[in-house]
Amino acid sequence: MQNTDPSDMIINPFYAITLKDELFGEHEIEGAKEDWVLKNTQLIEEIGAEDWLGELLLALSLKEAHYVRDTVINPYKGIIYSTRLRGEHEPLVARDKWIVANAKMLKELGSETWLWRLLEVLETGGA
Repeated sequence: MQNTDPSDMIINPFYAITLKDELFGEHEIEGAKEDWVLKNTQLIEEIGAEDWLGELLLALSLKEAHYVRDTVINPYKGIIYSTRLRGEHEPLVARDKWIVANAKMLKELGSETWLWRLLEVLETGGA
């Protein structure tokens, strides 16, 4: 059994949103995780952590991409999402509170570390 860091619960977007069904299932990995982390570290610096986190929640929950950055922010092309995160549910925390908590954690950990942890949570389901 894997040891889970309690802060992974804060990072996990599942607690704030229902992830769209299109994220789950087998698909071809088209990009390197390192490239996704680098692009999003730069994007966080450009637009700010809270705006980036808000866009992440939109990218993971809206049925279709509604803006250009959706394909940059959503790590779909570089990972397989854990099915543990699938399914309609009531959020345990409000979006705005999730964003504030993660903006603080982004600052504390640094963007790259936080982004790597997010990828791990999305792939493992936080287990």
